[in-house]
Amino acid sequence: MTLILQANEMYQQGNFKKAEALYRQLLRVNPQDINALWGLGKVALTLDSYQVAYEVFKKCIKLYTQEPALWLSLAQACQKLTRFEEAEQALINAYQLNMKHLPSLLALAIFYCEAGEIDKAESHLADILAINSTHVQAFCLLTRLNRLTLASEQSQLMLRKLSSLKAPLSLHEEIALHYAFFTLYHQIKDYVQAFDHLKKANDLQTSAINFNVDDMKPFFLSLITTFNEPLMSRVDVPINNESLVPIFIVGQPRSGSTLLEQMLIGHQDINSGGELPFLAGDIAQGIWQITGKHFPEGVGLLSQDHCKKLGEHYLKSVQSIAPNAKYIIDKMPANYQSIGLIKMLLPQAKIIHIKRDVMDVSWSIYQNNFEAPEPYFCSLTEISEYNDCYQGVMAHWYGLIPDFIHTIEYSNLVVNPETEITKVLAFCGLAYQSECLAFSNKKRHISTLSDIQLRSGIKQNQTEAWRPYKAYLKAIK
Repeated sequence: MTLILQANEMYQQGNFKKAEALYRQLLRVNPQDINALWGLGKVALTLDSYQVAYEVFKKCIKLYTQEPALWLSLAQACQKLTRFEEAEQALINAYQLNMKHLPSLLALAIFYCEAGEIDKAESHLADILAINSTHVQAFCLLTRLNRLTLASEQSQLMLRKLSSLKAPLSLHEEIALHYAFFTLYHQIKDYVQAFDHLKKANDLQTSAINFNVDDMKPFFLSLITTFNEPLMSRVDVPINNESLVPIFIVGQPRSGSTLLEQMLIGHQDINSGGELPFLAGDIAQGIWQITGKHFPEGVGLLSQDHCKKLGEHYLKSVQSIAPNAKYIIDKMPANYQSIGLIKMLLPQAKIIHIKRDVMDVSWSIYQNNFEAPEPYFCSLTEISEYNDCYQGVMAHWYGLIPDFIHTIEYSNLVVNPETEITKVLAFCGLAYQSECLAFSNKKRHISTLSDIQLRSGIKQNQTEAWRPYKAYLKAIK
């Protein structure tokens, strides 16, 4: 096996450090080895080194401009760095090299969907289906855009494909189609058929997962025992970079964090990096490298100097996304697990905890295709178990560092948005600005499951959407 094949195999297996070493070995022999460079860029992107990935992909493009896949890789890095105009141009360049290249067409359709340019998205999806009439991702995205009905020819074609024993569907495609038909049957209020497809989608996802929430409970217990009053009482870290204040929006997925984010970035001083992976990635890795113990156990071994340097590393990472920001949002919901760590590393940070009714949020999680292999996304029992863990961790933070957290109820936000946003901004040391409520139909990039929903503004009818399926939801408590 050649060295490049070994490197690519290591990358596919998730052995990124080994893959990186092999790519670098190849580049020492030939600094212009396009395959090794491209591999190195993909490793950097996977490891959340967005600026490095961007620079490597730019070098690839200079060496070889005629490969659509290279432009698509560059577009990915640009999107991670929130350089959306440059990302769009990279996608267009890929498309213009080959107007029938399905990955380029799909990437453009997804980009325009996230950018709120639905007509452009729909046009590219139509092009895909003209080339491949049973393209699963194109069909599912058109369903999310509410451009299809169950009775449409396209829907019936895909239903036959889903039902056929001979149709070559991957697990991912089968799951996606069941979610799509949940939506289509829900539209006609055939709730029995709708839930049947939804359950099949979630059960298929669950079958591919080899752990459950019980396996996570020692971690949650460790959070509570590690972060205690003696540890927090000796936290006295000098503030890192007073000119940049991170705002962490935390809570359960589907709690309204994207709605809150879109309101807040209407303020002239606030930018957003979206759902950033740095705390669970680089910072957790740094704790392990410093202490030899994983998060959270290693936290107790950090010195003040360690905390300062880790905080500086986080700020440097977010500044690569928004170099001139005064406040920057990190809306990774699971950062609720790291509130104590944030207090230690970034004492100037603002924590906004957004809460939503348990039934509403649980149903919203269950009915959406997150695609991530997590049991608390695709099992009603696991969702309920995870909610108990989440509630326990948040109760611990409220008891330990209550003044560090501002809480907002989703239901209050949609009913009294100006009042609630004024309170959030005051907590951040900012005055209310009317632009915070003028977010609908703005040309903003929204890369979450709320991308389509939020374009029409605040909706107050998102509560109790689970009512037609009440009989199936007894596991939620």
